[in-house]
Amino acid sequence: DLPMEGIKSTSIVWKKPEGEDAVDATALFCGEDNRFGTHLEVYPRPDGTIYLCGIGGSDYIPKEQLKDGAFREVCEAKPDRVDAARESFKEMSSIYKSSGELDRVQACMRPCPPDARPYMGRVPGYDGAYINAGHNCWGIAWAPACGKAMAELVLEGEASSINLAPFDPARFTPGGQRGGRGRKRRG
Repeated sequence: DLPMEGIKSTSIVWKKPEGEDAVDATALFCGEDNRFGTHLEVYPRPDGTIYLCGIGGSDYIPKEQLKDGAFREVCEAKPDRVDAARESFKEMSSIYKSSGELDRVQACMRPCPPDARPYMGRVPGYDGAYINAGHNCWGIAWAPACGKAMAELVLEGEASSINLAPFDPARFTPGGQRGGRGRKRRG
């Protein structure tokens, strides 16, 4: 077992205001807004909606709850964080301040290893098995670089664009080996 924790976070989606053009599809990463306890990430979508995360107030879910599925019962958006994000975003946009309407309020579970570094590399003890997971909130930003490095590893035997040593899945396994199902590495 590779250890993994969950980080439950609230996010919202704004509807495109009536009569307005879609916003330029450029992501916006905001600094800390101490008034509302947010550090918004703003992702305009092709359909004119805007996805917001970085709302703050995330909860860490222990691996035991992840394994037994108990988190599903409590994986709901936090109303106070929805309000904080709404107010913070309205301060940035006169259009949404006057005519913005929420389309969706939701929560998600982000995977994160205990040391907050993703797993990238060969699965210890198995031939031909690779993992690229646990990027927390950075998966969306790191996907191109991580995908390239993993393609290099799979196709060329090692990654040349990124040093994968800090992300080695074996860092949590005794001696870098583990049991379980699959085709075990020989030798």
